[in-house]
Amino acid sequence: MVTVNPNYVMKGRRNPYYDMKSPTLVKIVKQLKEVGIDVKTSDIGFKCVDKAEGETIFSTKGKSKFQIEIKKTKVNFNIQVGKKEVEGHTGMKTRKNATASSDVNEILSVYYLENVIDTVESLETLASKGGKSQTGVYTGDDKGVTFDKLKQLLDEDETAERDILIGQQNAIAIKKDINGKKIRTLYWTPKIKPSNISKKNPSDVIIEFTDRTFQGYSNKISTGEDVTPKFNTNITAYYSKNEDRNQLANIKTLIDSSWNESVPIVNGTNAKAALAGFDITKEAFSETKSQEAFVKLSESFREDGLDFYGRDFYYLFRNRLITKFAKYLEDKDNLIYFLQTIYFYTYDDPKSASTPCPYKLLIGDVKGSILKEVSSDERLKQVLINTNKDKFSRIQNTYNGTSQSFNITFDFDPGTNGKYKVEIPTTVRTRAVGGWSGKSLYINTPGVKIDG
Repeated sequence: MVTVNPNYVMKGRRNPYYDMKSPTLVKIVKQLKEVGIDVKTSDIGFKCVDKAEGETIFSTKGKSKFQIEIKKTKVNFNIQVGKKEVEGHTGMKTRKNATASSDVNEILSVYYLENVIDTVESLETLASKGGKSQTGVYTGDDKGVTFDKLKQLLDEDETAERDILIGQQNAIAIKKDINGKKIRTLYWTPKIKPSNISKKNPSDVIIEFTDRTFQGYSNKISTGEDVTPKFNTNITAYYSKNEDRNQLANIKTLIDSSWNESVPIVNGTNAKAALAGFDITKEAFSETKSQEAFVKLSESFREDGLDFYGRDFYYLFRNRLITKFAKYLEDKDNLIYFLQTIYFYTYDDPKSASTPCPYKLLIGDVKGSILKEVSSDERLKQVLINTNKDKFSRIQNTYNGTSQSFNITFDFDPGTNGKYKVEIPTTVRTRAVGGWSGKSLYINTPGVKIDG
């Protein structure tokens, strides 16, 4: 999906210029000709702007405004269109939908439960079923997933052929798992859960049976063993989940102090001056809301031949934040809060009344998918929900000071013979489309591993 924004940044460079899709471009050329400008399509440029100048000669009532340039010279005309008219960023390879791969295999995992699984079905055959007719799969708010939606995802998926096969193999594994139980509704639920099922339930697909019970599956493509539970979210959103204001305030302080400690290290006269006049504490704790402010800072860095979005500032900030955060988790109180938050992201909140929906991990593969029980693993729950500090020992973090990932390891005493050895690999990074756009970074783990 194309991101349309006047401040779009890719690989450290601002690029507000966009290409229009061919049918739209033809209409614009026609309109330009009517106002006395006869021009080749290759000579027209479209600069995304907040405020356009001159006459709007073409509009689809979209929200994005583009100033027209002819041979890189601004003219007194503009257009206003939506994302569907935009082909991509001028001079840049069109960015594919980063989630299309998982979306495709998730939808097909349940689509094929009630449709014939043809292992030789081609991408073209499945995509040809386009139209507003329903696939038989619903989102958590009971909106039907149409073939048009599926066709769009297939088009945006860079590995569509593989993901069709994974969807088929997932469906085979699920059919075996439910063992003939009658299905009432098939749900695709990466965002919205149905029927008062906890929003913390990690199921990507959910089956409602005719007896009104539910079974969920958390889809994953993995070449190795997967460990659960897991989380992926904005770091301040993560620390807001369990509603401890002190913990949230501590994390916010770590973020701002990491920025401020990075500032003195920066070289470059223009960059230093720009940072001196910038107060990070005034910026929202968001992944995206500082995009415009960051673009202005980056321009000052570029004047000095420096890369704000990489080695010359973002990496400095990120690495300091990870160093501080990893050290923060070595404190037992902080670790306990961190673990309890993982619990609430993974399992139903015990304080709330929600519809039961046990889930299993579904590890997809073109040669055959496998299922793994996760919700019934009491060892995980025991570690994550514990509040007794005496049960923790040997808490350590491993971080090399330069990467975007670190490990937290510790021993946990369950009160029986032996101790559990626990490892939590964690990544802290930006995931904003179009460049680093906010100070509150994304945090995730591929899983919590327990040995012993």
